[in-house]
Amino acid sequence: RKITKEALYEPIPGGARWRYIWGSTLTFAIAVQFITGMFLWMAYSPSAQTAWESVYYIQHEMKGGWILRGIHHWTAQAMTILLVLHLMQVLIDGAYKAPRELNFWTGLILLQLVLGLSLTGYLLPWDQKGYWATKVATNLMGLVPWVGDDLQRLVVGGSDYGHHTLTRFFALHAGVLPMGIIALIGAHIYFFRKQGIHTKKPHKKKDGMFWPDQVLMDAVACLAVLITVLVFVRMFHGAHLSAPANPAESFPARPDWYFLFLFQFLKYFEGGREILGAIIIPGAVMTFMFVMPFLGGWKLGHRFNVFFIVVLLVGAGYLTWEAMDADKRNPEYQAALVQSDKDSHRVVELARGLGIPPE
Repeated sequence: RKITKEALYEPIPGGARWRYIWGSTLTFAIAVQFITGMFLWMAYSPSAQTAWESVYYIQHEMKGGWILRGIHHWTAQAMTILLVLHLMQVLIDGAYKAPRELNFWTGLILLQLVLGLSLTGYLLPWDQKGYWATKVATNLMGLVPWVGDDLQRLVVGGSDYGHHTLTRFFALHAGVLPMGIIALIGAHIYFFRKQGIHTKKPHKKKDGMFWPDQVLMDAVACLAVLITVLVFVRMFHGAHLSAPANPAESFPARPDWYFLFLFQFLKYFEGGREILGAIIIPGAVMTFMFVMPFLGGWKLGHRFNVFFIVVLLVGAGYLTWEAMDADKRNPEYQAALVQSDKDSHRVVELARGLGIPPE
């Protein structure tokens, strides 16, 4: 009874609001990822010789596998959007200011770990898109001063990309990063409950409790996220799988859409200046975000923080659109995508013609 009372009967000054749902929807999305990830793990084979085949088996042969993989894939996309919405709500409401700076900092680290999950998961199907995109991402690690080459070799698992690269990314995706996320979620919730809910003023309603009003709003929001994910799963019949990774065949590397703005941003720093766009500027932006709670205590500083994030998001959105528009008008890139799909079907037809079972 004490635990139930502590968890549910928390006072909410000004009553329940829809603007408070984003933290709960994020927790729900992470829980969905952990559950679907566990079931995918049961059919996935983390080897450079078997990874693509096992993902194909999940997508096309395993009963309900395309739904399972689709939920995992599209929930990952939704998490990125929910992260941005939650960050904006926290900043606009001023919930990052002292004494809540520890809660804000754990949230920023969580954001980076979730993006790390997306990056490591992109390679696991061992298809052309994931292989070449990851190769570009890990090459950027070589730009880190002093330790870049050693860091890249550590992540890649040697001097070239292969089996050890896949197994290390799988270990990060299924073990290291989830453990870090669970620990930080615990710390995040602890700091949140310790300081209490920071509410947007003025209060238009009388004070309320977390149960039942806010719980109902959170549940409706989580249901809306799930329905949206299922709509995309049905539209795209799960998630796309391109041809098996082929190091001997060049493929235009592109990250998934949530990293596409960084990919486009780097184009402005070509010619030996990549370290600026890949390391220095992103590092400075993230450092400034950790400093925000100190500026937020000043009224003008709070307004600047909100303005900075809005400009950052608008800029990222523009760069994403610019990259997508350039790819849409690039016949070579479009032809490579079509050829990749043809190669994928050809591999499957060849295997079936030889009597090789899909699993």
